[in-house]
Amino acid sequence: MTVDHEAFRHRQREYIYLSIARFAYLNRLIEGYYFEFGSHTGRTMRMAWNYTKDLFAWTYVAFDSFEGLPEIPEIDQQPIWYPGKLATSETDFRSIVVRSGMPPDRLVTVKGFYDQSLIPELAARFLPKKAALIYVDCDLYSSTVPVLRFCKAFLQPGTVIVFDDWFCFYGDPDRGERRAWAEFCQANPDLRFVNFVGTNEAQAFICLGERKKPSAATPRLPQ
Repeated sequence: MTVDHEAFRHRQREYIYLSIARFAYLNRLIEGYYFEFGSHTGRTMRMAWNYTKDLFAWTYVAFDSFEGLPEIPEIDQQPIWYPGKLATSETDFRSIVVRSGMPPDRLVTVKGFYDQSLIPELAARFLPKKAALIYVDCDLYSSTVPVLRFCKAFLQPGTVIVFDDWFCFYGDPDRGERRAWAEFCQANPDLRFVNFVGTNEAQAFICLGERKKPSAATPRLPQ
């Protein structure tokens, strides 16, 4: 049973990555970063590389504590989470990904818990290049909030954002990545997004850029 479940999960993630690769290729979204937040075991980083390496010259960036989950605040508590779970060391992660074929100079790792590591100085290090694909696998609301705040500067028309744990907490919109995303969209009403592909676990969105402000000569269309 476990083998069947893991094979199904693998196919679902393949569907996500292949769908995004096809979308990015058709829309000529060739320049940019692949940002990954949550990189335990290197599985998704390897999949991202395998399905995009022949199409794009992306730089692949893994943001992770490399020490597992942080302390779990009350809003994120449930039996499966505890501090230190999902830990892969930075050394092991890099070794796993490079052994899978990614050149070391295409891989960047950023170590630290997100509320401490995702600071303006780090954003300045990566700008002005934007992100082509942002993969959010943070599990927790408290971790997703600083991730989205950091990523805002890297959005461009066509950027795809994937939430790996969209249906965590039974899909409760008041918890987890769903809550963080709703709050981010509410706080940034000038940014437009459209639903893209989804699975039984994940949901992707496409950034359409900022809403155009009507000029004085352009009548506002009725709502």
